[in-house]
Amino acid sequence: MQGADALETLATSPWAYVAAFVLGTLWGSFANVCIYRWPPTDEHPKGRSVVAPGSHCFACGAAVRWYDNVPLLSYLWLRGRCRDCGAGFSARYLMVEALTGLLFALAWYVAVVLGGQMLGPEVGEALGDRMIRFGVMAAFSFTMVVITFIDLDHQLILDRMTYPAIPVFYGLGLLLPERSWMDGLIGAAVGYGLIRLISDGYFYLTKREGLGYGDGKLLAVVGALLGWRGVLFSLFGGSLIGSVIGVGVVIVARARDGKGEGEGSGPEPEETGEKDVALRHTALPFGPFLAAAALAYLFAEPYLWAVFPLALPR
Repeated sequence: MQGADALETLATSPWAYVAAFVLGTLWGSFANVCIYRWPPTDEHPKGRSVVAPGSHCFACGAAVRWYDNVPLLSYLWLRGRCRDCGAGFSARYLMVEALTGLLFALAWYVAVVLGGQMLGPEVGEALGDRMIRFGVMAAFSFTMVVITFIDLDHQLILDRMTYPAIPVFYGLGLLLPERSWMDGLIGAAVGYGLIRLISDGYFYLTKREGLGYGDGKLLAVVGALLGWRGVLFSLFGGSLIGSVIGVGVVIVARARDGKGEGEGSGPEPEETGEKDVALRHTALPFGPFLAAAALAYLFAEPYLWAVFPLALPR
């Protein structure tokens, strides 16, 4: 018992959060490789390998030395530039590593420290069970980060991410005591089916493409792990986040268009109308909003069951 107590104390100590954060930054570094190499390009229509060649400068092709490949720290001490040619690297690399580290630390808190005790008495409280839960949550967080940033850059949700992720997260969901074998199957079907219904209906009514089927595959991944309730939460939560950000984008765009225009120098009415139409139909990727809402559900699910037991019957 003394050994178990010592492990328990270590698992809930500040050092455990530090270790989870560091582990997350390492996976965040790998996430950057996936985000940069997996999307198709004219030169590589099927994307590129994340294994070979090794990390190198996109400008001069010089290999990145191992001591220049430390997550977060390397970017800071090199000031975001290549050691050989001085080419600047995007701050996105730093952001992805930090975000993944924070998500891993949060997953440690929810899974290991809280222990899932708010999910119900059937959930095992042993440290081993909590470690499994942390692994599942960390894997899902990593997947959502990669999907989010690829979609932001290319407005694509890649099949090479979603197709393997659906069965993988269905299987991982079976490791969690509160999930039944039907939850993931129903969740994946509802996730893809809802987006397919909305997308096809929107196209039928407007003759314009709205949501892509990639969003449906993303929700199928969410449903495979979190069930149909997670799908509904992600869809409505993502819609809410997207609406708020979309309104903000329109306001900022209009403010930029209006800068520097003096009296009598404004656009013609027809031109203004064309701009308004363009702003209304500006395409924003929906995947990042779905991913953000899915992560919110992943981490907040214990509290949702505790606070809304009648509204969310199990």
